[in-house]
Amino acid sequence: MRQVIQLMRPLLLLALCIGVARADTGKIRKIGPLEMGLVTESMGVAHEKSFWLAWRIRRDNGWHTYWKFPGDVGVPPTVLWDLPAGLQAGELVFPPPRKIMMAQVGAHGHTGETLFLCKFEPKTPFRMGETIRIQGQFSWLTCSQTCLPGYADLSIELKVRKSVSPDPMWKPRFDLFREQQPVAPPKDWEPSASSHSDGYVLSIPSLPGDQPSEVRFFGEGRMIRSNAPQILRRGKQGWELLLTQSPWARKGLTHLSGLLYRREGWGTEENPSFYRLNLPLSKN
Repeated sequence: MRQVIQLMRPLLLLALCIGVARADTGKIRKIGPLEMGLVTESMGVAHEKSFWLAWRIRRDNGWHTYWKFPGDVGVPPTVLWDLPAGLQAGELVFPPPRKIMMAQVGAHGHTGETLFLCKFEPKTPFRMGETIRIQGQFSWLTCSQTCLPGYADLSIELKVRKSVSPDPMWKPRFDLFREQQPVAPPKDWEPSASSHSDGYVLSIPSLPGDQPSEVRFFGEGRMIRSNAPQILRRGKQGWELLLTQSPWARKGLTHLSGLLYRREGWGTEENPSFYRLNLPLSKN
């Protein structure tokens, strides 16, 4: 037993050291069906370099929040940053959406645990050894069979260091988030879109294998009815996805914009699940 304890002692010391090094993780809060906080992918920040933070949300089973473009119902999460002088925040980067249900209405959102990333740029170098505090006012709408609006003040303190090392817990999660982001389709893969009286036809080039088990288009804005079925059928030179126009769509839209999802991935070397599309609309 004494030998086991002696062998475990270095591991315990290592765990304590890692715990101290990860002291930059912000306070975790439980608000209704959501648990959230701010996290960083590195142990501190370098005094002259940009860095990323994530707003982490973990949702109880059966609850969801909404994507940047929620569809027929919903409100996306937002943040109003309160930053030290000389620090600028970029746009909040959302994870790819999935189809979720608000009661009987289909929408675009997220379940389980997700990150929302934001890049920060120092316009003036930080002082070595100082601690910077990043805080913000966060808001969201979370729904199940009913909906709960939520608000929270979240913050994180980051130590300025000469050099930083990756956090062994959070760096892989940040990397996975980036790997799962939608990408532009290959230049030789040429989808097209057309409009008709009550919707749109998204023409997808031929794909290897049998009919895909699931293809779905997540439209930007209120252009597409998220609660309407999307019908996939054979076309002249591939597949056609039939989309229903939203009654809230703006008049005179010239492009079909959004994310095209295929469960099996799109078959390239990286095999992404989402392509980012912005296609001119032709008239049928």
